[in-house]
Amino acid sequence: MSPVLQYFLIFLTFLPTFLFPTTGLPDILVDDILVLKGEETVLSAETRGRFFAQGGRIVEFFLDGESLGKSLSGGDGFAYKQFTPLKSGLFKIYVKSGGDENTGLLLALKKGDKVIFVDIEGSLFEGIFSQKPKQGSQEVIEELSQKCPIVFLQTGLLGEKVLKSWLKEHGFVNMPVVPLREGLVFDELHKQGLKIKAIIGSQSVIASAQEYKPQSFSFEEGEDGVVVKNWEEISEILLKGKKPSH
Repeated sequence: MSPVLQYFLIFLTFLPTFLFPTTGLPDILVDDILVLKGEETVLSAETRGRFFAQGGRIVEFFLDGESLGKSLSGGDGFAYKQFTPLKSGLFKIYVKSGGDENTGLLLALKKGDKVIFVDIEGSLFEGIFSQKPKQGSQEVIEELSQKCPIVFLQTGLLGEKVLKSWLKEHGFVNMPVVPLREGLVFDELHKQGLKIKAIIGSQSVIASAQEYKPQSFSFEEGEDGVVVKNWEEISEILLKGKKPSH
């Protein structure tokens, strides 16, 4: 079955989520981001009207409950706030504008730190027609997160909001969800002096980071990475140092 057809079938599975959401699209949006400790970064939030971006609104930014100040959104709906993280770790971004609010995650890392990327659609879904997570995936990712930062990848048709809700519903560790953007996320990570410890996902996702030579694991047959049948195999290799058997 072609990847395009697979994604289409997954999209149909989640279609009710789009057509009948429990909550509407937030009137203010904020993305999860990866940054370097000690280097200035820019937080952004997008203010929206009913259907389109809406400028001219005051946005207040918070990090772990502490206000970073306010900013006015421009004509494109985006408001920005400069910030320099003084320590590494995972922080909660909170933004509000009037009665609208939303949250995101900021992961601050040191140069040389290693990151494990997990392709949500390519490695966590039990099957094309199933919204259930693969057996053991929550436990293994929880264990991995205690050794190395985890970043979830949005790689297909499902939006970040839907994927975040799915991860929370199924008890996955709370870590950033970022878009693959055809592999640009890996290029940016490399430029920041960070390293990819491992990628767990589809063959196409693994191929997009091939030049950085990370450990790679896939549930799809292919030439790139170690082909695995379950998350226990990944745990045996990454956590216990077992050599791949194939």
